[in-house]
Amino acid sequence: MQQSTLPTPDSLFAPENFLRYVRPYLQEEMQMDDLLVRKEALLQEDLDGFNLYQGIFSRCTFTNCSFANATFVDVLFKNCDLSNSVFTDTSFERCRFVNCRCVGADFDGSVFRRVDADQTTFQYACFDRAKMTNIEFTGCNFTDASIEETKLKNFSARDCQFVHTCFFKTPLTGIDFSENTLSALTLSAPPTELKGCTVNLTQAAELATLLGVTVKDVSAENHTNI
Repeated sequence: MQQSTLPTPDSLFAPENFLRYVRPYLQEEMQMDDLLVRKEALLQEDLDGFNLYQGIFSRCTFTNCSFANATFVDVLFKNCDLSNSVFTDTSFERCRFVNCRCVGADFDGSVFRRVDADQTTFQYACFDRAKMTNIEFTGCNFTDASIEETKLKNFSARDCQFVHTCFFKTPLTGIDFSENTLSALTLSAPPTELKGCTVNLTQAAELATLLGVTVKDVSAENHTNI
């Protein structure tokens, strides 16, 4: 986990009615500070332009909600369900996701700086054209996610699942996938995205098939013949 300035619950304000509290800020395009939101359940709410510095969302469910063009700085999302919500062109800076569900969430064109995610599901999520800098993902699921034409810098992933993940036109130079599950990726032909990334031997054998190469385990074959 990266060094963080995330707030503690006792330093934050918890409004009795979340929507009533935030509406004036959204209408006036004003910044909110030091907000604690617990067990809030919203469906198909328009929260575009949401602007929060220092906050915690705990055990919240935001389903099919829109946070387009939002800003989150020093914000913790813990045990939240953000499935099928829209975060297009949104900025996340020094934020953390812990044990969250972001199935089908749309982060198209968003910017992530110094963001951590632990034990979070991004299955079917869209990160197309996003910019990610100083990122740490641990135990996350990116199965069937789309990370297309995305810029990744200082991107770290461990114990994550990248199965049927689309990395089309996303350079993976400098990324170490060796401690992750990497399978059935969608890439260019030839797969130029893979240049400069690190994989383990098992992953290399599968990725070689994208080049029409068959990897043969000669050592195992010789051992059998003996």
